[in-house]
Amino acid sequence: MGSRIMHLIIGKKIADALSIEDKTSFLLGSIAPDAVFSFEEKNASHFFIGEVEDYTRSVDYNVFLHKYDSDEEHPYLLGYYTHLIADDIWLRGFNLSWLRNRMDADEGLYKLYHQDFRLLNGKLLEYYGFSDEFRNILSNFSKVLDLEEVKSKDVENFTRFALEDLEYDKEALDEPLHVFTFDQIVGYIETSIDLGVLKTKRLISEGKR
Repeated sequence: MGSRIMHLIIGKKIADALSIEDKTSFLLGSIAPDAVFSFEEKNASHFFIGEVEDYTRSVDYNVFLHKYDSDEEHPYLLGYYTHLIADDIWLRGFNLSWLRNRMDADEGLYKLYHQDFRLLNGKLLEYYGFSDEFRNILSNFSKVLDLEEVKSKDVENFTRFALEDLEYDKEALDEPLHVFTFDQIVGYIETSIDLGVLKTKRLISEGKR
């Protein structure tokens, strides 16, 4: 799935495009599904359905919307929704289509995958220029909704990892990626933004009827 920094960038761009006033809640929602760690907890927080083994795995974000429909226009839940949309794009476009196959074939690729994610933190923050805004939001945590899948305390504890992601070695910015290309990841981010804007805008419009 996308990294914390990728999800923050996606959330920030969607919030700007839709003129979301409470950007703090929205951005915290955009990383919230990853704030739990066990396999079972992540399955629940991402509303996964289907199986990886038979390629039916997907994110059922409509179940999420139905479950929390009474509060679905809350900025935190809208941010959470955009995370699920972006992870479904990653699941289909990366994980199921080629990435899982290659990591199963080469155990060494898993280490390179995580190394790429660490390098991409700095590369993406330099490219988009959102470090200061992210640092301000993550350093001034405000309580968010307690969901069945993810509690506010989980998200608060998780922000420290996102803050650590904002610290990167400038000298590593020119180091090459080994599994992904930079354009590939930017394309993923921008596609997630486009679809997130379309779906979230529609959701907000329907709620105002």
